[in-house]
Amino acid sequence: MNTQPIEWVDAPCDTKERKIVTGRQLGIPGLRMMGHHNTSKAIPALTYHYHKDAFEMTFFVQGHVRFRAGDHSYSLTGGDLFVVPPNEPHDTGAVPLSLHQMYWFQLEANDPAHFLFMEKEAAGALLERLRQLPAWVIQLNADRATEMLTAVFQYINSTDPFQIRQGAQLLGFFLYWVVESAADVSFRITPDIGRATNYIMEHIQEELSMEELAQTALLSVSRFKQKFKLQLGISPRNFINLRKVEAAKRLLQEGHSVTQVAMDLGFSSSNYFSSVFRRYTSYSPSQYALRAAQEEEPDSPEL
Repeated sequence: MNTQPIEWVDAPCDTKERKIVTGRQLGIPGLRMMGHHNTSKAIPALTYHYHKDAFEMTFFVQGHVRFRAGDHSYSLTGGDLFVVPPNEPHDTGAVPLSLHQMYWFQLEANDPAHFLFMEKEAAGALLERLRQLPAWVIQLNADRATEMLTAVFQYINSTDPFQIRQGAQLLGFFLYWVVESAADVSFRITPDIGRATNYIMEHIQEELSMEELAQTALLSVSRFKQKFKLQLGISPRNFINLRKVEAAKRLLQEGHSVTQVAMDLGFSSSNYFSSVFRRYTSYSPSQYALRAAQEEEPDSPEL
């Protein structure tokens, strides 16, 4: 593995699942880029990289993604904002990005005189507060944050100068909200949803139904699904599949066959297990098992 991070500069992109607009396109001072990503399948891991003199903020609308920065690994889900300070190397630790939807943007860190059309003193104070954030992962109200960033993205992509400035001002308001929210240490998982998540982990080898989980939480099925996604940022079914895939990885690394793993984790068939596994990792179970075996060999080159 290359331990030297590369300086990453995003290029414009406009596809069905991924859209990136750059500072040159936007003309908004201090906003280096902004992007939106909504995947229908797992995508390759992020390269080890950094952003020169720029904050990067990634907000997860939904899904489950693991990032690595410094000596820490961060498990992120819907409602989480991941803040990377300027020049800090980060990646996904060679782990493909599972299904997710996210917004992300980069902010110039050293030029308060040219920052989101703000007055220099106000911009300087805001940038200093961003440097002093007490946490890298900040939990936001998922619905409110999604609504705000969706509006920002729409405004800044407008050809109307008034709407572009409106988007910049809304992004500034979002940053003030981030600073305020960083001090909020409230615990967001309620006891009923906590019981359900514990039940899932204790019965991960079984085929779990929504009715069964809703009963554990003492909620109706519709209310359970709504409340689960609101608090964890991911649907119950996706949460179950992610946990089953993580368990499958361990079993495959231990040498269990694909068919045996599928049976042990309650999948209806090995074909269905393979389909789910590939969707969340970008590899088939057989490919994953082969890679795991090669990495364990002492003479194998490090990936």
